Amino acid sequence: MPEQSAHSQSVTLSLPLEEQWTLHHVLLDRIEQERTATDPTTVDPPPVEVFQAFETLDAGHARFTIAQLDAIQTILAEYHHSPTWWELERPQLEELLYRVSSAIDGFEPALSAD
Repeated sequence: MPEQSAHSQSVTLSLPLEEQWTLHHVLLDRIEQERTATDPTTVDPPPVEVFQAFETLDAGHARFTIAQLDAIQTILAEYHHSPTWWELERPQLEELLYRVSSAIDGFEPALSAD
């Protein structure tokens, strides 16, 4: 039986409603950046894992692959450090970053145990 990679295994995040909405808005905003940019050629499209994570969350679920969590973590870090209206949601962004990072970190020891 082939070994399952970390990027195909999944983890369920326990997210309060306000954090679910914040994550939903961050992912949607990132997905729409290219479409809404004045010069779309200056915006890289998000990785496919961002679309997958958004679809999962939009369907009311919070089970993500490690690859999706990695993509979420990158986007949350970008938004956390951006000086835009996300400033109002900084506490939720910080908590989301902590939860996602903890989920990824908690999964890694299982990977090294062969």
